[in-house]
Amino acid sequence: MTRFMSWQKPDLLKKKMEAWRYMGVAVVRRNKIKSVADLRGSKSCHTGYARNAGWNIPFSHLLEKGEINLDCTQRMTVVEHDLKAASSYFGLACIPGDWAPDNETDFKLKKAYNNLCTMCGNPERCDNVDEHAGYEGALRCLVESHGDVAWTKLSAVSQYFKSKSEVSTTDFGLLCPDGRILDLDTTKPCHWAARPWNSWIARASNENKKGIVSELTKTMDAAVLPTESEASPLRPWAKDVLGISSQSVIHARSPPITPHDFLKEPGYDTTIERLGCTEVPVKMCINSKLAKEKCAALSQVLKSRRIRPALECVMPASSDDCLAMVSSGTAHITTADGGDVFRGHVEYGLIPVLSERYGQLDASYFAVAVVHANSSITSLSQLQGKNSCHTGIEKTAGWKIPVVTLLEAGLLKAGDCDYAGELGKFFSSSCAPGAKDHKYDPRGTNPESLCSLCVGNDVGGVNGPSYTVGRTQGYCERSADEAFYGYTGAFKCLVQGGGDVSFVKHTTVQENTNGNNEAEWAKNLRALDFKLLCKDTGTADVVDFNTCHLGRVPAHKVLTGIQSDNIMVEEIRILLLRASEMFPKGQDVFTMFGPFQGKQDIIFKDSATELVNVRQDTFHQSLEESYYRALTELSTCRPKETKLHFTMTAGALTSGPCCFIHLMVCVVFLWLISC
Repeated sequence: MTRFMSWQKPDLLKKKMEAWRYMGVAVVRRNKIKSVADLRGSKSCHTGYARNAGWNIPFSHLLEKGEINLDCTQRMTVVEHDLKAASSYFGLACIPGDWAPDNETDFKLKKAYNNLCTMCGNPERCDNVDEHAGYEGALRCLVESHGDVAWTKLSAVSQYFKSKSEVSTTDFGLLCPDGRILDLDTTKPCHWAARPWNSWIARASNENKKGIVSELTKTMDAAVLPTESEASPLRPWAKDVLGISSQSVIHARSPPITPHDFLKEPGYDTTIERLGCTEVPVKMCINSKLAKEKCAALSQVLKSRRIRPALECVMPASSDDCLAMVSSGTAHITTADGGDVFRGHVEYGLIPVLSERYGQLDASYFAVAVVHANSSITSLSQLQGKNSCHTGIEKTAGWKIPVVTLLEAGLLKAGDCDYAGELGKFFSSSCAPGAKDHKYDPRGTNPESLCSLCVGNDVGGVNGPSYTVGRTQGYCERSADEAFYGYTGAFKCLVQGGGDVSFVKHTTVQENTNGNNEAEWAKNLRALDFKLLCKDTGTADVVDFNTCHLGRVPAHKVLTGIQSDNIMVEEIRILLLRASEMFPKGQDVFTMFGPFQGKQDIIFKDSATELVNVRQDTFHQSLEESYYRALTELSTCRPKETKLHFTMTAGALTSGPCCFIHLMVCVVFLWLISC
């Protein structure tokens, strides 16, 4: 896929010999539509909401021409602004599909602007499988349901009318943006915009453009398997190397053309950089430089796919202040694991609006303890004095669940609620990123041993505790700047950092073994070299997490604060749910759920498959009840009162009534406070 950037001046190499991939056209009834102005109040048929030929092209160009007007005086979501404008402009229409990515919002919008569904085959549903959806569906809406205009692609027009010999093509024509109406069989058709072919780009400074074209042509030819059939199959590597799924040809632009001009030439740029009301961007708080890079890349690709409003990425001064930023309104959203979801609600009043989903496990995952397969450790008690690797202090799978598990097993003392201190005593050395951060260690009493296995910025090729020498940048930080932070980091600590046990999620081992992680430290690891330590006793294979785990915990969430009103919350939902739909696992445009620059679990967990709505009225319903109770127990723990003892000497009893009275007052007071 092409990434257009203004500083690049590429050669654009098009597959196929046609000028454009397809042309978006307006087919009209000649007796109803005689000019562009006649579109106002017309019965309009569209391929589908958010589709290029049927929505993006006509809506953006009618906006640019001043035919459609947005009412920016009312505050509403970007999606509703567009739909309201379309509803006011067209009389009746069929704009099928998902207007919003969740059913509740979609239903409300279709109820409010129901005239945009009236022309559909099933106006009540108005969905993307409607008989009037798609390129030919829009033409059926025009011809069979007496529409006035159909927005579709040119190639579909000839195909449709060839199959409808009973329909007089002279009753219809192509409406041009300049107001002309052409015959359907014209050899010089007009279009409102055309979609370019997928392309390659080269740097403007590269002087060997002809050589690049030559090599690409050779590679393209080599990708085709020799066969007598007309549609030649491709070699297995063709899609990964060239991005093609069928036999294609190259057309080199000479002289070179900029990406902007390449898009502007067919009028396609208007569909991306279209007019609109001034919108408030959704500000996402992220806690590391790498997360900011991924967020910025996501923001760019969302804009290129016309998913709005804009996503803006903000980073706090401290690596772990995102909850505070969302609470203050400086940011609108941040992502958090179950532990931070709980803390965000209790300390900052934040609420979850979206949740990750992990395939069949739905919105939860298992917290597990991983040890080496050749380890002699077979019970929790045998962890005492060993080295431990944690995803981060106060994290769910890496901290809270292990703490609760060890407390329940009687291996930690709950008396003074100093869980960090207790864990520091229980383990010999650890890496619990953030353990010495002021936010989690305000009195500075957390043991240094909780950071002693941490390494800071990754230095590949070195093994064991020697990593800690030098206190490199990012050392023991609760962010991706610490190489042993997060699920993959905690597992890496087990592999390379001298750890005996790693507290992670159930998918971590599989994600980093058997060739699934190509990083140098992981590429030769095998899943069978590790095992799970069970909660009660014994060990199990890493695939047996259903029966051998420390706890089942809620999925990671997207949090927002009370500063975000209902409109902003809907913007957040629509923006990120659209992104989740657009970039699922398996596509190669952008990796929303998966490694980023070789690092795992950046912003979203790699094991997530999609984002889903969280619409509960109360906070704890978004967490599993048992997990909520465990977190409540940890957060409400209060140190037990120290019992004071008195030694009453003979002198004290015989030194007169005054001393005796004072003594009795003290005894009564101490009795009261001990109750």
